[in-house]
Amino acid sequence: MQLEFLGTSSGSPSTFRNVSATAVKFEKTKEWVLVDCGEGTQHQILKSKLTLYQLSLICISHVHGDHCYGLPGLLASMAMSGRKQPVYLVAPKKVIEFLHATFSLTDLTLPFDLKTCAIEHLNSTSLNIGFCHLEVIRLKHRVPSFGFKVTETQIPKKLKINLLKKDGIATGPHYNQLQKGVDADYQGKKLESQKYAFDSWLPRKVIVCGDNERPSLLKEFIGDVDALVHEATFTHKDLKKVGHHTGHSDAKRIAEFANKSNLPLLILTHFSVRYHGPGLLDNLQEEAHTHFCGELILANDGLVVDIPKKLLSECLE
Repeated sequence: MQLEFLGTSSGSPSTFRNVSATAVKFEKTKEWVLVDCGEGTQHQILKSKLTLYQLSLICISHVHGDHCYGLPGLLASMAMSGRKQPVYLVAPKKVIEFLHATFSLTDLTLPFDLKTCAIEHLNSTSLNIGFCHLEVIRLKHRVPSFGFKVTETQIPKKLKINLLKKDGIATGPHYNQLQKGVDADYQGKKLESQKYAFDSWLPRKVIVCGDNERPSLLKEFIGDVDALVHEATFTHKDLKKVGHHTGHSDAKRIAEFANKSNLPLLILTHFSVRYHGPGLLDNLQEEAHTHFCGELILANDGLVVDIPKKLLSECLE
């Protein structure tokens, strides 16, 4: 499982950083998730190993343009790439309306089914997409803003060989079925995959947030995550100068929350253009390091972060 940062700037792009977009990739499927899609995101994808043909889920955190202006062009390019499989879009209602208006005014017809889910109308904040599980988290910003907790689901299983032998179950095609997570018949008995097989590793979980001035809103979601991607638009000192009306976090605030939550990996992004350029992030990085004891990464465009596995063994089951 990997996180790939396609855009790490706040508000507007610069020669150093593009605006917000983060990809979540998985080990056992080529399908991937895009969280936010600022202007120029499809150009950033062209610089990566990602392909639009395999982009299956798009999540938009809020209506501000640096998080969604890239959507119409990206979807148009997906249409021209020959994609036929459905694409899921989880976004605020106004973003979906913006898209449909753009389609109408520019005479764009998609050759695939765009399955839109307006966040405000979701019956549940938890969605099973197939290749991953998605939870929507309400955040605090100048406009309604959301974070997304993504959990991998396609984890290969291993057999509990010792238990199978103990129960007198010889090898055969039923072993293959059990390992695929399918119950099997054996000598007139039903063998339950849940009993005789287990996941090779614990499901990896990441949270990717939109703009958020109140990290504490993540408290009930963060206990089991492997990594948190969160904005740190300003240093604490600069945010006091600019004003808290911006609805953003500073490096100190998110670092203190992450440290209190015993988070193993904190990745900061969405930096104000005032910090773009060689050495200009040093103060922000120092501030975050002062208040967070875990692994800290300040994302650059093009950065790929591996989320390591926590392996399981039969003896633990």
